Amino acid sequence: MKSACITAIANTLGRQPKAAELKNIEDRIKDAVKQVSRNNAKAGRSGIPDAQTYKDAAELAAKRVVHEVYKKRQRLAQNAIAITNITKTLNDNFAPNEQTPGNLAQFVFAGRRTFDGKELDITSAEELSIGAYQDWSRQLSAEMTAAGPEVQRFFQQSQALGNQRFRNLFNRQLAKSSQLHILKEIYGESTGNQAAKKIADIWGNVTSRSRQEMNDNGFDIGLRDDWNLPYVDDADLIRAAGREAWLSTLPVSERASAQLSGKMPPMEFAQRRWVDDVYDTQDRTQYVNQDGTPMNDAQYREALEAIYETKSTDGANKIEPGAHMGSGGVQNRGSQSRVMAFKDATAHFQYMEKYTGQPVVGVMMAHLQAASRDLGTVKAFGPDAATNFKLMSDRLLKKALSVEGGGKPVSKMQGEAKLVERMFNAQAGLKGAQSTSVFSSVAGGLRSLMTSAMLGSSVITAVSDQAVMRANAMALGLDRKGMHLYSNSIKSLFHGNTKRANADLGLLVDAHAAMVSKMGGLDLSRGITGWFAEKTLKWSGLIAMDRANKASFGLLMYKNIGDMSRRFPTLESLKASDRTILANKGWTEADWAIMNAAELMPLNTRGDMGMTPDGIYAVPDTKIRDILSDRIDSIRAGAKDALKDMGEMPEARRKSLSEAFDAEAEQTITRLVRNAKADAAQKLLGITHGEMTTAVTTATGLDTYQRDTAGELYKSFMLFKTTPFAGFRKMVTRTRDLDTVPAVKFLAAYIAGTTVTGMFANQLNALLTGNDPVDMTKPSSWIKALLKGGSFGIYGDFIFQDHTQFGASIGATIGGPALGFAESLIKVGPTNIQKAYEGRDTSVGADAIQAARMIIPFANMWYTKAAFNHLILQQMQEMANPGYNDRAKDRAERQFNTTSWWELGDAAPRRAPDWEKAIGD
Repeated sequence: MKSACITAIANTLGRQPKAAELKNIEDRIKDAVKQVSRNNAKAGRSGIPDAQTYKDAAELAAKRVVHEVYKKRQRLAQNAIAITNITKTLNDNFAPNEQTPGNLAQFVFAGRRTFDGKELDITSAEELSIGAYQDWSRQLSAEMTAAGPEVQRFFQQSQALGNQRFRNLFNRQLAKSSQLHILKEIYGESTGNQAAKKIADIWGNVTSRSRQEMNDNGFDIGLRDDWNLPYVDDADLIRAAGREAWLSTLPVSERASAQLSGKMPPMEFAQRRWVDDVYDTQDRTQYVNQDGTPMNDAQYREALEAIYETKSTDGANKIEPGAHMGSGGVQNRGSQSRVMAFKDATAHFQYMEKYTGQPVVGVMMAHLQAASRDLGTVKAFGPDAATNFKLMSDRLLKKALSVEGGGKPVSKMQGEAKLVERMFNAQAGLKGAQSTSVFSSVAGGLRSLMTSAMLGSSVITAVSDQAVMRANAMALGLDRKGMHLYSNSIKSLFHGNTKRANADLGLLVDAHAAMVSKMGGLDLSRGITGWFAEKTLKWSGLIAMDRANKASFGLLMYKNIGDMSRRFPTLESLKASDRTILANKGWTEADWAIMNAAELMPLNTRGDMGMTPDGIYAVPDTKIRDILSDRIDSIRAGAKDALKDMGEMPEARRKSLSEAFDAEAEQTITRLVRNAKADAAQKLLGITHGEMTTAVTTATGLDTYQRDTAGELYKSFMLFKTTPFAGFRKMVTRTRDLDTVPAVKFLAAYIAGTTVTGMFANQLNALLTGNDPVDMTKPSSWIKALLKGGSFGIYGDFIFQDHTQFGASIGATIGGPALGFAESLIKVGPTNIQKAYEGRDTSVGADAIQAARMIIPFANMWYTKAAFNHLILQQMQEMANPGYNDRAKDRAERQFNTTSWWELGDAAPRRAPDWEKAIGD
């Protein structure tokens, strides 16, 4: 820095500046010069920075300094509030000798572990995240609806076509055209497609509101004229750049080995191909050197090579949209300068086709989901969420190990601290780089095949959700008069207008999220095996039923929360009532006062009224200011105190500072009012969705946070178990939250209802398989009904399938499908070898078919399984091992008292079902 500049700075400060201060100022100026140079280049004025460039850069740097001071003050206050709230909640609920790091789990995820203590009166980061996502996605849906049916239809069509894994040529071109039209309109490039233009406008509106809300909560996301769509890509696809070309250079034997093993090309080869693919897609005006001069071709290529290295190692793409690594903190996501800058929509789309693996609409929704995750985390733990969480965890660990905290075992407390840290990292998206291997790909594909082969009839089990919903409605004290859960589920399942209304209310769960929850948090694998699993869950009706049941329960929640807001004017009066569970969900007095001031809105065409997010957002600002008057007065008083603390000064300076402080105070008050509405609306959504996942058994964050760091064997062992275990956990914790009499009533309703519906499911499954009804006079039949209809859910579907009952060991049955499949493979190989060695008859063919049955896609679809089993599988088993069907029939009758109206091996049924067997005759 020149001496004249240093002298000017010294005169301004009234002292000689420190070296670190000078470097900071110089770095700010350089960064501002780069930004101004980019802007000049876009305007057609490129080249070596001139005097005007430096003047503009100085002004920009000054503005940034003022903004950063304001943002720092905002973040300091919000961090202090978050830490104070967490500390106060812990102190109010736990004595000093009861506080441990594990207490933080409920601040991260909804609900609690089975053996944890009391339920805390808080709204978790997970619920706040869900509330934000549902709020933004319902705004998107509502604006699409308001824009007209052609806009909504085009968006849905684009989403459906984009998500198709296998498309014919016509659909492929249609999907490409529709996605590109949307992306072009987002970029501001006219296509003449009015539906695409309206979608782009709606997207801009929703993302603008979400950006504003995030900034209100401590983020620092600037408004960029050239921001269009997040730059999302897949590290695996980037690492595989040019793989086919590389494979073609290998000798035939090496090529075959590399293809089978999934070997990636050398990094240098992939990097060169990726850079070549990207080279002509970028806006070169955005690539400038530190001094603001444009990069030449060599420098530009070096920059792209550096970008490849961070992206291929899961670096930059984890914080998109944004750039330089090391700026850390959840609150900084989205605030960095972008790594890449596509010159237009076509270039961006070409890149997405090769390296994203998601359609345009998928990227849009994924962006909202990632942003909502970050917002929920920051709302719960403050802008410096990771630092604040670590601070609280360390404090609790230190207290637990101290004499005051009871001197608890060191290893146990350290284990708790590590456990809640993994939970926080999963919620905050701080899991680190995720890599795939050939083994993980094979294991994931195998799980998807098992899902397709075994869950085709699980929709029948979903009937028991109605019993669980009723039991939970009773536990929450919800009034079901005039709003029947079953009829609402049917309407939500089949009635198009009802489904659209549920989406606009924020009650329609994303189909992909529903699939992942049914898979116990394990996402579907890529390729054809994932497609098999996805279509099985969809075509069987399971996902549609899951979404319909949740929406039905959500409507009941809205109705009752609306009724309670009319009956109980304050939160304290609600907590003094018999609605204690619903009252202790983390509402604040301000939340309840805002809902009390909100108009109830229609929930359906029948005229049922309830509390809705739109009703909350419609509360006048003047009313919100009245509710928050004490806090508003405090903010204004704080501004006057801050000015007073500055001491004596000239009147002109005092007037100028007073106006600045007053302006900042009013800006803070405006943000406070705006945030109060959003907080109340998103808590309504988050808490409602939390109860929806309890009423309709769903694996949530507390059940699935280990999936990203767990090994493939653990994931395979937990297949079909995570969701049932989640249901059992929720049943136990809900029982513990109730007083004795309500708890007994809840358990009685839960067990009786799920047992009856489980018996219905078992009877229907028996008939659809070709068997006679189950004998209901036997106690064992009712135990099976309890397992089928209760929290065991889809794991019960596996336990009671034919191939599990007729031949699997206890260990394989308990171990789940992965262990069962391994046992089947052992029977095919080692067991038959041993039989041959001992001179006994072997059954290689039949055993192989039995094993294959566990991974044949769509083999257990409820509407085709009887025909598939009798006309294909059983015929193949008989051909492979004559007499196999007769032996299986004898074993079924002898060991399980199972008789069939469609006998094993018969091409057609010989008689009608024996209905009297159901009553023991």
